[in-house]
Amino acid sequence: MPPPGARPDEIPPSIVRIRPAPDSIVVDFDGALEIRFSEPVRIPNGLAREMFVTPMETYEAEMGFSDLRLRPEDGWRDGVAYCFTIPTDGINDLLRNGMEDPVEFCFSTGGDIPDTQVEGEVIDALTGQPLEEARVIFWAGPDSIPYGAISDSIGRFATRGLPAGEYQAFGFVDRNRNMIPDRVLESYDSTSVAVSPETPAELRFVVVAPDTTPPLLARALVVGNETVQLEFDDYLLNPQPEEPGIAIRDSATNEALEIVASLIGSADAVTFPLDSAALADSIAAADSVAEADSAAVGDSTAVGDSAAVEAPSPDSVGAAASDSVTEEDPVLPSRFITVRLAAALDTGTYHVSVTGVVNVRRLAGGGDTSFVAEPEPPSGDSAAAADSVALADSAAVADSAAVADSTAAEGDSVAVEQDSVPPVPDTLDIPGVPPDTVGAPPDTVGAPPDTVRRRAPGGARRAWAPGVRGKRRRA
Repeated sequence: MPPPGARPDEIPPSIVRIRPAPDSIVVDFDGALEIRFSEPVRIPNGLAREMFVTPMETYEAEMGFSDLRLRPEDGWRDGVAYCFTIPTDGINDLLRNGMEDPVEFCFSTGGDIPDTQVEGEVIDALTGQPLEEARVIFWAGPDSIPYGAISDSIGRFATRGLPAGEYQAFGFVDRNRNMIPDRVLESYDSTSVAVSPETPAELRFVVVAPDTTPPLLARALVVGNETVQLEFDDYLLNPQPEEPGIAIRDSATNEALEIVASLIGSADAVTFPLDSAALADSIAAADSVAEADSAAVGDSTAVGDSAAVEAPSPDSVGAAASDSVTEEDPVLPSRFITVRLAAALDTGTYHVSVTGVVNVRRLAGGGDTSFVAEPEPPSGDSAAAADSVALADSAAVADSAAVADSTAAEGDSVAVEQDSVPPVPDTLDIPGVPPDTVGAPPDTVGAPPDTVRRRAPGGARRAWAPGVRGKRRRA
């Protein structure tokens, strides 16, 4: 623990001394390689297995309080350049501050260190993704010293100090941690490379699992009226070195069906040229209809120059086209071949035979199987399309009815509005009545409200209160 009041230690350890010194030549060296750190460190027990040394040897590691000592189990070879890559993952100080960058250095036990460089990448063949901590090994012959490298987090590797010459190189996933490729159990890829100081080499390993059997057709499946999907027990090269031989026959008549095209990949992942051409035609037709509609709408709604819509410029069209272009997905191996037929399949049983398909291990195979074609029920899409059309028609009918109703209602409201307007009264020519009393209640015409008394029929009398008017019903 740091003493009270002190700032916590956040500085990672660093290497302050390497002996023999980097890039030095030490003849008849028989000691241990010493690496001293700037402070006490924690070194994982498996560091000797995790680090990478070229030439490839098995090393013994001794860890001290702040240093690391390395020695080959069989001793140092004379006249060999040794290059070390020590990973920093797991090397921490006592407060767990870890080293940031790997440490790389070389020294020689005799002769100059070759100024050669070999770089490259290691990729998983089935996923197309880079492989981290994949090993690369170089052999010049059966009795030669093996050299090597290890890939980083993005699948890249680099090695230096290889003597000039011809090598057989292997990229592999070292599952059993013995630092040599096991071609029966481990995924690997191999190639040959010429190493020279004048020309740096660039390699690319696409590793796949070992396989000693050819691909075999497992089954066939109808995925459309004119489409059949073939499934194999191995991943196939994409594209194939040569066009595979595929034959589909009607089991009842032994008549061969015409095959238009076949592509590597499942039916939902491939696009046949005729499909893309039909799609382009449909898009062009839709665009022309849209242009015609927009032109008609523009003609019917144009109001002077302010309502005119400018045509897109060639620059804007080119920019839109460039924005719509996306990067294509990498071509990956697949266990499927999708076959397109010239005509729709009839109900019945069919026999499939395939020859000349090549898997990722470049083994050729094939096989045969049978499948049954059954009547295809109405698809949900077509039913949904019919429903949507019916719904659109009913909506259109409802809309037209609503428009008619609203029109009728509008006409009725106009009529009502006209009926509700009181007619202009004609001039009444009533003798003894002033002109300003026209239209006044008849019982008040010409009679002062506080002086009028009338005799009711049958001798009954009705008193009229001052300021109160009598009411009569209008006929």
